[in-house]
Amino acid sequence: MSLTPAAISKTCIEFEKIIGKTLFSRTIHGLVPNEIAKRVVESSILIEKEIDRMILDIDSIYNKKSYINISFQSNSIVSEMMKCVLSIASSKNINFTVNYGSRDELFSSLSKGKTDIIFASAYNEIIDDRINYKHIVSDNCVIIDRNGAYSIKEIIENWHALQEKVWILPVRGTAMRDRFDSILEYNGLKTPENLIELNSILGTASLMNSPETIGMSTISHLKSINFQDSKILEEKSDITLNVGVYWRRDSKKIISDAVVFFQNNINV
Repeated sequence: MSLTPAAISKTCIEFEKIIGKTLFSRTIHGLVPNEIAKRVVESSILIEKEIDRMILDIDSIYNKKSYINISFQSNSIVSEMMKCVLSIASSKNINFTVNYGSRDELFSSLSKGKTDIIFASAYNEIIDDRINYKHIVSDNCVIIDRNGAYSIKEIIENWHALQEKVWILPVRGTAMRDRFDSILEYNGLKTPENLIELNSILGTASLMNSPETIGMSTISHLKSINFQDSKILEEKSDITLNVGVYWRRDSKKIISDAVVFFQNNINV
């Protein structure tokens, strides 16, 4: 937050004077937030969200333009998503901002109102009832090296030799990586020691062309760069990811209309 502890302490003291209550309780473990402090934080999050939305509304009124902020994690639908963005921007007089980010960043931004729509893999239940979700496409993943593709069974059976390679994997928190780690854990295996973690598909192909590397990727991406025979990739693939669109239930009509357009026009 670019604030010093002294500045935060001063602000807390000033706020305590305003409300006539203390925010912290003194315990054997030091100062800890009390119930009043927790309530203040909850309200502050809502206030911050409303301020962000107000700024966007003011920009829209001033510029006589509507804005939609999109973020995405899944690369499976990027091309089709961009076609839809162009179509909406051309016909509906709407400006777009499109960002790439990690899963945690995307959902945090959506819940705070800083992002309107996100495209991400759905590998666990969304427990926030303020968020809507619609499935768009399923994408298979496969483990590959420069010589070919491997099924999960082959990876487990040959783990002793394969774990010595340099593994190219998505960063933790992504759907693919979580699935891979859970498979290793289920079979009593540990994460490879030689590891390069990526938060983007950029550069994956050049890394995978080395005889020392092995990695994991979606078939859609491998097809887009003509990496090996697609038929072989599909035969070996036994991990499926579901990709969908998420948006807040309290979104404006232009957001919900855009989601409907994406659902009807993304053709992967």
